[in-house]
Formats: sequence, structure tokens, C-alpha cells
Amino acid sequence: MWNFRLSLCLLFVLAAFCLPLHAQQPCKPPTLLTNSQQTNIFSEPQEVDLGDAIAEHLQRDFRIIDDDEVTGTLKRIGERLVKHLPPNNLRFQFFLVELPEANAFVLPGGRIYVSRKLIAFAQNEDEVAGVLAHEIGHLLARQHGIDMTRLFREVLGVRQVTDRKDIFEKYNQLVENYGRKPEVFGRGGKDEEQIVADQIGLFALASAGYNPQAFATFWDRFAETKGKTGGFFSNLFGTTKPEEKRLREIMKGLATLPASCIETRSAGKADEFQKWQTAVINYTGIGKKENLHAVLSKTVLNPPLRGETNHLRFSPDGKYILAQDDSGINVLTREPLTALFRIRAPEAEPAQFTPDSQHIVFHNTDLRVELWSIAEQKLKEAHELFIRKGALQSLLSPDGRTLACLDAELTLSLYDVASGAPVFQKKSFYTPSIFDMLILRLIEIFSRDDNEVSDLDWINMGFSADGHYFAAGQRSTNFNALGGLSTENAAMIFDLQNKTALSLKGNVKKIIANGFAFVGVDRLMGYNREEPNKSPLMMLPSCETVEQIPLGQFPMFNSKFAVATKGNYLIARPAAQYAVGVMNLATKKFFLGSKSAAIDIYDDVFLSERVNGEVGLYGVDKSDLRTKVVLPPNQLGRLRAEAISQDFNWVAVSERARGAIWDLQKGERVFHVRGFRGGHFGEANDFYADFPKNAQDPRQIGRLNLLSRNADVVSKLEEDRVRQYGNYLLVTKPAKKDGEFGRDIILEMHNAKNYSLMWSKPFPKEAPTVWVNGREEMMVLSWATSTKFAQDEIKKDAELEKKADAMKEKEGDYFLQILDAKTGDVKGRLLIETGKGSFRITNVFAAQDWVVISDSQNRVLVYSLSANEQKGKVFGGRATLSKAAGLLCVENQEGQLSLYDLATMEKRDQLNFSSPLSLTAFSADGKKLFVLTGNQIAYVFDVTAFGK
Repeated sequence: MWNFRLSLCLLFVLAAFCLPLHAQQPCKPPTLLTNSQQTNIFSEPQEVDLGDAIAEHLQRDFRIIDDDEVTGTLKRIGERLVKHLPPNNLRFQFFLVELPEANAFVLPGGRIYVSRKLIAFAQNEDEVAGVLAHEIGHLLARQHGIDMTRLFREVLGVRQVTDRKDIFEKYNQLVENYGRKPEVFGRGGKDEEQIVADQIGLFALASAGYNPQAFATFWDRFAETKGKTGGFFSNLFGTTKPEEKRLREIMKGLATLPASCIETRSAGKADEFQKWQTAVINYTGIGKKENLHAVLSKTVLNPPLRGETNHLRFSPDGKYILAQDDSGINVLTREPLTALFRIRAPEAEPAQFTPDSQHIVFHNTDLRVELWSIAEQKLKEAHELFIRKGALQSLLSPDGRTLACLDAELTLSLYDVASGAPVFQKKSFYTPSIFDMLILRLIEIFSRDDNEVSDLDWINMGFSADGHYFAAGQRSTNFNALGGLSTENAAMIFDLQNKTALSLKGNVKKIIANGFAFVGVDRLMGYNREEPNKSPLMMLPSCETVEQIPLGQFPMFNSKFAVATKGNYLIARPAAQYAVGVMNLATKKFFLGSKSAAIDIYDDVFLSERVNGEVGLYGVDKSDLRTKVVLPPNQLGRLRAEAISQDFNWVAVSERARGAIWDLQKGERVFHVRGFRGGHFGEANDFYADFPKNAQDPRQIGRLNLLSRNADVVSKLEEDRVRQYGNYLLVTKPAKKDGEFGRDIILEMHNAKNYSLMWSKPFPKEAPTVWVNGREEMMVLSWATSTKFAQDEIKKDAELEKKADAMKEKEGDYFLQILDAKTGDVKGRLLIETGKGSFRITNVFAAQDWVVISDSQNRVLVYSLSANEQKGKVFGGRATLSKAAGLLCVENQEGQLSLYDLATMEKRDQLNFSSPLSLTAFSADGKKLFVLTGNQIAYVFDVTAFGK
């Protein structure tokens, strides 16, 4: 998060550390000089508190794996190193985390975080110990405390801290003032700090009996320095790279270590390390232990809501099927059509069967590759690939042996999955123009559906079905010197068996750049942009055209092509008004369209998801249903709507495609419907929901009676900008025909039960951002304080105007107006100062006298409306408040709920769930807390027992 500066004190630390070693004295811990108050205002116990504050701020951004089976060895290595350190009051803690890169980092006070990918990258325990020792070096040198001292002084003018509460408060102030002095946060002697940490780490490493040379070996491989440490001329002309300079200093440090600092290593560690490394790589658990108490009830939603299946595929031999959703992969047999097992795979790329139909392979955007045995129903192999420049786009071969990657510098590479070694690389494969970037952005905007973001690719990539060939291509459109458009075509085909690139002659490169799909193992269909109906089907490796395919009916501008697992069928996504379309390559005719993009064909049957979430097998000729299956439960994904009744007897949730309502008293599902965008439980056992347009059905508010199980339409929604918030429908429309939505608008509030108008307000100047809390029947309108509307409103209130004058820079600040949602009456106003845009409001709700803001810095800010001032702040999100209970409920780490006393903002209790959270709510009397988890379990807790 921060860039750190090396202070003068660290030079003393380094000198005190290096001199006795250089003199070959008996091995003693280095003397770490106490920093003056000017240099470091934090004592070691205060650094522990500071580290806790930063951890609460940042840990929401990554997943900590808290499982002794995989973290025990990491902690053992760390404890072995700590045993040989000089006496100190730091609290060393070692965490295994899920990060997209091979890295480790520390927070003040002793927190050390190591990514799972780094464990996979290391070759032995000594290398892992070397990384931990280096991070310990940062902590012993007190670098973070020194740099935070500088930040506190230069940004806040703070020169001392006291207790834990004071440290948390001042750290929050630092967060809130980043925008005022961003240049201060970029200062620091980072390279020098790393060298100091290396030197201290080498001592700890050697003293603990590890091979210190292993750290040099690790750094050389990690930084790809290839043994280079710089020379006379590179030093003279300043061309020695920082990585090479650091390796040189590591080697110098190794040379000064006395033999007395090295203990005898015990045997057998190599085998133990490999077993542990395999366990870390293969770990597929959730990484969190459940810790719950005061549970009044626990109800499993039955049957559960099935999320949308986004990928379906037959195995090459036709015996198996995979059905993938956002949280995992279901493996099924085809005859009979039944589920075998489920693989946990959140946010994984589309999975594949291996060519022999014996395994399933997939990877995710963090470049973790998994191979699962179908016969054994378990993970057989896992690999954590590390690419220093990151991956903009990646694709795994069907056999799972090769990963294609386009990195941040647009170098296209093929990697051997088992070793991580590059097989082929082409630098600057594709250079997108400004025009291309605009087109990608427009596609994203127009293909986005509410919270769904389209899956955009930088280039077209594909493997043949047997993994023999890899192809990639893209067309770049640029403006030439005369102001016209010119195109540049990038394309390649690589033979993975012979490790050679094919020669692309004639028009082939241009054809592939426009788009392609492999057909079988040795044919490739390209897209002819100029004459789409003459798109060639080419044989490999000759690239000779054997047939022409009429593709004029498909919008290649945003379509992706694939082929059926078995059968002469081409699949396009999208196709005309359908999410997917199928062409019979024999007849050259489009014959099948589906609203669900998940589809596959094997001979005379096709596989598709049904409206109710089942998976069905259909005949290709007549689209007749042959058989169907209900898939196992999955985790709830991104919810479009959720609601809980006041008495906690009913709960409703909806994803994009479908939603459901459950009777929590009986533990049964009473409605299973298509997806809705808002919901409200009425007083007469009715549920009102906003159902979007579907085929011929217009958008409408539907009423579902929970007892009779009947449903009817309350009203049709003809306005485009309508959103349901509980019992309220907010309509935003321009005051004039064809007017702008950014200004001169009208807000109308309607009753969701009958669409009757409750109130209407014009906003002829700037339009507000609107948040509505239907449960508390309050709403918040927000404007930038720089807007004319905000300035005029502030002038109407003397006290508010006085506060506005006292605020410093107005850039990024907010003016909030709190309204009664039922009447539209203004209940209060607030000014939110952001420290020149140091944070943004991401969500806000009002509940009686309280206004609760979630911001972009993972914080919850609590304000009193009557006092017109901030009452407290805590780290986290997904806030829920109960005035009756006097509690604020906040989720910080995924699945962790913390409860705070509203009066003091002191932490009262904590609940740890084994699954992410989907919905939290207090009862009206504040005596109960409802929690719905992602694994579809509803809990009710006794609030009166919290903190006891």
C-alpha cells in the first residue's frame, strides 16, 4: 500500500549488524539501536496496534487460508526463525493468503503474509525460510513504523500516539487525508530498505540453520537476473538494474557470515517440504473456521436456489457432462443423466474434459490450474503458475498441459503447466489502437446487464481439440497520417508437438486475425470480414482452404465461435436475437437458437439449461426433451435482490436468471420464479417483486401470495428508469421530453403494491445520486458540494454554511439530504468531507437518527442526523444497524461479522461463518439478528447474548 523511505537510523542498524559479522566474531544477534522519538513515534507494542489497524483496512482484499493442515508448516518455519532473533516486543504472526502473484509482505508489529503462489514457486524449505527471514528483516528494522511516523508527521502534523484507540483514530485520519498530499505517500528509499531487510534476514536465516545461499538462488530465479550483479561500467553509467544490485548485496552479505552462525540441518526436510507444498497447492477448502454462538435457529434453504449455468460440455466419448456456474463445476453421467460430484471452483474460466475423457481441467484468472480425476472424483494435480508481468487474458489447452497468456506488455506466451517454463513467446503480439479501446468499451457498456459484466477478450485464442495446435489473432484498426483508417493484422498458429510456428501465407493471416474456431483436431475455420459468406475452412498444417462457410448471418463484431463436442455443428455466441445460435456445417444453415448461452451437442442430442435451472438433453431434430436432471446446490452468486420479512418467517433472493421464496418456519421453498430486481414482503402474506421484461411479457410488478401460492400482476412498468426499494418504486424521468437525466429531472415515489403516486419532486439543476432504505422507509440524496444545488441548499442553513466554511478543499466532498421515503419530507442534511477525494461514498443508508456510509476505503462511517456530526468509524462493509439494540453490524473479512456498540463504537462480539454472507438484518425490536450465507443457510441469533 505504501512506499517506504530509509531513514538515517536504519544506517546505524545496518552498521551494527554488519560490522561484527565482517569481523568474524562469534554469532550473536545484531544490536538494533533504539530509534529516537523523532524517527519513530511508535513503540513496538504500538506498532502491533498499528499493524492491526492496517490489517482491518486491507484484509478484505485477499483471502486468508486459516487451516492448520496447510498453515502449520509455514508457522513452524517462522517460529524457528523468530527463536534466533534479538529480544523484542513484536508479535510475529504468519499468514498464508490467496493472491494472484508470488509475493510476501508485512504489516507493522509482526504480521507476515505469504501467498500460496509463492509457496508453489519455491523449490525447498530453505527458500521459503529465506523469504520469511527477509520480511522479518523489514520488521526488525522498524521500517514501517519509521515510514508511518513520517506520514503521520507530514500529512497530519502528528508527533506522538498513545493507546490503541488513538492509533486507530489517527490511522483513519491518514486514510482521510491521502488526497491532500498524495505525493508524500510516494516517497521512500524502497531499494535501500530491501537491501537492509536482506542483510538482517540472512543473519536470521543462517542462525536458524537454513542454507543462506538458498535465498540468493531464490532471488536470482524470482527476479530473472540470471546471475547478473552489475559490473564496473554498468555501475559507472547507472545501468545496473535494481534487481541486479540487490543480488550483488545479497552475495556480499553471504560472504560476511561467520561459520558460527550456521546450525546443523536435520535430514529428511526435502520430502517433508514437497508434501507440504503439494498440500498447499492442492488445498481447495474455504480457508476459514466457523465460530458461531447465540444461535436461535439454523435453517437450510430447501430446495436451494440454483444459480445460472454458464457453461455446458460433453466429454469427447459422450459418457460424461460438466455443468459449470459461478461457484463450481458439476460432473454428471450422461446415461443415466445424474450428478456424480461437484468441484468447488469460484470464478473459474470455462472447464474442459481432457481428450481421453478421464479428467476435467480448468484454471482461473490467478493462473491456478487444476486437474480432477472423474473415476476417483478427486483432485489429481494442481499448479500455481507465476508470470511476473501478469495476465490480461489466458487460455488452457484441453489436455491441461499448456497455458496461453497475454501479459500486461501484450507479449503472447505459451507455458508448460507442469514446469512453468515458457514454450514460446512473441513480444508485442498485438497493439490495440485508441479506436479498438473505444470499441471494447462500447461493447462492455452495451452488453452489460445490470450487475453483469461482459467477458471481453483482448485477442482471439484457441487450441485444437487434442492440444496439438494453438492459434491466436487480432485485427487492429488505426488512424493513418491522412486521417483515414488502416488495419494491422496479428496472427499465428503454433504446432505444440513440433514446437514450431506455421508459415501463414497469402490471406491466411488476415483471415485468422478477423476471428476463427478450431474444427476437430486438424481444421480451422477463419472469418472473412470482406466476404463473410466465403469464410474458409482450412486444413492444418498446410492452411489450404477445403471448404467455404457462409457466416454472413453472424455478427462477428462481437460473436465468438466454437464447435460441438461431436457433430458437424458450429456454435456462435451471440447470434441475432439469441444468446447462442447453431449452424449445421453440412447444410450451411442456422437451425437452432437459445436464450441460454450454455449449450453443447453430441451426435443427435443437445445439452441446455432449462428455465427452472434443470439441465436437459434434447433431440437435435425436434428439440424434444429426452431427459432432465436437477443439479446439486451451489453457492449464491451476485444477488440482484434480497428481502426478509419483519418476523423473519420468510426470505426471498434472486440472482440474474431466477429467484425463490422460502418459508423459514417450515424450511421449504414456496415459490421458484424467474429473476426479479426488487422485493417486498407486505402485511397480508403477499410478496411484491419487480420482474424484468421477458420475451413477450413486459416489465411488471408481480404479487405472490405466500399462503395460496397464487400470483398475479399488480402493474406494468412502462418507465425505463424505475427501481424497487422494498415497498417503494422510485421513478427518475426528465422534466422535459428528450431531456437529460443528469439535470432537470423529476423524482417520483410510487407504492409498489398498486403503483399509486406518493410524492414527486423536481430537480431542475443537478440530479442527485439516490439511495433508498425500504426497510427503514428513509432515503438519501447526494450531490457534490461544488454543484449549484448543493451550494444553494447550504446557504439556507446557517449552521450548515458555517460548517462548509470550516471545511478545507471542497474537491470530492458531498452534500447529503435525508428524506422520509413515504412523504418526501426533508429530515436532515449532512456535509461529508473527504480530504480532497481521499475516499468516495459507495453506499449510504439512513435509519431513524443514524446515517451510515460505506466508503471506497473499506470503512463504515456513522453519523448522527440530529447532532449533524460523525459518531464513529470502523473498517468493513455490508453494514446493518439497530437503534433498539444499540448495535452496528459490519462484515470485514469475507464471512466475518463484527458487532459494535453504537454509543462507544467499541467491538462487542464477532461471528465467523464458513461461507460468504448474502443478507443481514436486525429485527424491529433489536433482539434478533438474521444472517443468510452464500451456502444458503439462514441463521437467527439472540442479540441479547452477544458480548457475554
